[in-house]
Amino acid sequence: MIRREVLRHRRLTHALRPLVRFARGFNRPTGQSAGGPRRYPETFRVQHTPALISAEWPEPPAIESPFRAEVSPQPAGEPIRFDVALFEALNAEYADEPVAPVAPRYDPASLAERSRQRIAVIHDQLDLQGRTVLEVGCGAGYEVWYLAHHLGCDAWGIDISPRVAWPALRGERVHLVEGDMASRGSLPPDTFDRVISFTVWEHITHPIEAIVELERVMKPGGLAWIRANLYRGPTASHRTRDIAFPFPHLLFEDSVIDEAMRRAGKSPGGSAWVNRLTWEQYETAFLGAGFAIRALTFTKYPLDEAFYHRFEDVLGRYPTVDLERGFFQVVLEKPAGSGI
Repeated sequence: MIRREVLRHRRLTHALRPLVRFARGFNRPTGQSAGGPRRYPETFRVQHTPALISAEWPEPPAIESPFRAEVSPQPAGEPIRFDVALFEALNAEYADEPVAPVAPRYDPASLAERSRQRIAVIHDQLDLQGRTVLEVGCGAGYEVWYLAHHLGCDAWGIDISPRVAWPALRGERVHLVEGDMASRGSLPPDTFDRVISFTVWEHITHPIEAIVELERVMKPGGLAWIRANLYRGPTASHRTRDIAFPFPHLLFEDSVIDEAMRRAGKSPGGSAWVNRLTWEQYETAFLGAGFAIRALTFTKYPLDEAFYHRFEDVLGRYPTVDLERGFFQVVLEKPAGSGI
């Protein structure tokens, strides 16, 4: 019981860090608001005192069924049935112009080549050479292995599921950890100079907690490079190899996708699980955890206007700016001197 209370106290202390920084007048880089996201008053009242109103209210005229529409709405047309037949028709329609023309490959040679390209790009931006680097969602572990053997890093990777490649890749400077980034204690505090993550954050069940934990394990002055898929984008189903048209995860139930895949001889199952955070919610979480945002870009997909208007009853629930954003790519800094 004592241990449980201590852990609760630690969590509370960590959660209060942004507020403590604000109270101390923590200097945030230009363009960032101190203490994380902007806060607003909870109430408002004009400065002068409003005039008193009479306690005797007038009676409105008595009207029978006042909420009845004066003109009956036009009967709606036949509702769209988002069934297997429609799914198969859309997939055939978009077969020659798929939303993602080139789907990623996962054979060993392709994985290794993609790992080398990723590391080269990030090294050019953040300087990874010889640093203590963490990859969040390391998968098979190729990036971690290259970081250690090619750039001389003390390289760490964390993933919720251990992979068969790990025993062969582990070494003195290759640390592969089975754990949940959102769970405190899997990794040591104030340890990592650099953190990288490739299209993994969208699959984290508790992404806000993972962002708070990210801040805890990074060194002050450390940098994080994160690319993540956004749920409202056209490719968030993660099934672009099998599904050619956009937004299947917003239009079709998983059971329909599963049946269509089975009928087509593809891997069964529905869309991949993706958390539903918008970029603005990610931004609020990053700033609230104490990070400074150093760079931000989006991978955008021009909105297919004809497709949008066909299914506007569903797609119209979302801002079009969100429908066009497939991925965000952000560089975060944990400011120096940010310890509580």
